[in-house]
Amino acid sequence: MDRPVAAGVGGVGGWQALAWAVEEAEQTGAPLVLLHVCTPGSPLDRMTSEPTTAEVELADPALAHAVVNTRTRLGGQRVALHVRSGDPSIHLVDASAGADLLVIGAGSGGRTVRRVLRQAHCPVVVVRPSRPGRGAPLAGHVVVGVDGSPAARRAMEFAFTHAAEHHFPLAAVHVSAENRDDYFYDETTLSTHFATEPRALELLADEVEPWALKYPVVAIRRAVLTGPVAEGLIRAGTGARLLVIGDKRRGVVSRARTGDIPRTVTAEAPCPVASVPLGQHEGEPL
Repeated sequence: MDRPVAAGVGGVGGWQALAWAVEEAEQTGAPLVLLHVCTPGSPLDRMTSEPTTAEVELADPALAHAVVNTRTRLGGQRVALHVRSGDPSIHLVDASAGADLLVIGAGSGGRTVRRVLRQAHCPVVVVRPSRPGRGAPLAGHVVVGVDGSPAARRAMEFAFTHAAEHHFPLAAVHVSAENRDDYFYDETTLSTHFATEPRALELLADEVEPWALKYPVVAIRRAVLTGPVAEGLIRAGTGARLLVIGDKRRGVVSRARTGDIPRTVTAEAPCPVASVPLGQHEGEPL
């Protein structure tokens, strides 16, 4: 993997993002770019855009300590620190253009996360602490939302790759208001029977099959949850290792009509969330 994992560090949630990004880089062998956006006029702002550890130590000991620990863990040649000043969302979006994955904290106000999700050029992982999922049906899984759309297929590819690299089980989830009950199905629940198989399970089977053949080592579970889409995905994320959703890059009109599902899920899910965008020119017009 030549393209790096980029992570926004410092600030609210930034250290959680760093921890997640370090584990990801360690598992995949990817280089890691740490992006710290400082306040204009601060001591860090007066340094070079790629300061030495000694320079950072004088201005921000906590950041310097984190960089040293990260380089010790991954190897100094694999970790770069970039310091910028100004609007974090602008610099994070810029960093995403050359990255395989962008990792950010959930933040406090939501403005930066919202802008990054709408404009990033690569998948974005929004990291927040996982709530205990003891007894949750999909706890410990990489959970991916499935609806048959191109965006969901991009998310499926990302989710299967992540599950295979980390040796995690995967749960493919479809949320529908047409069903009265939740359904869970995997290769071990052979005692589960339906008078007629829900259409949603047929959709899941069709969408999952190509990736199951490509990644035979990944244990797969399928689930159909009832209710509004964002609500169902948030519920599915309880105890999950990662919740993966496709971002259709809907325009202003579509978001006003159906809601901003990526923003809602990343703001309220009880686990880290990966938002996988469509490629350039594939999103909906404004």
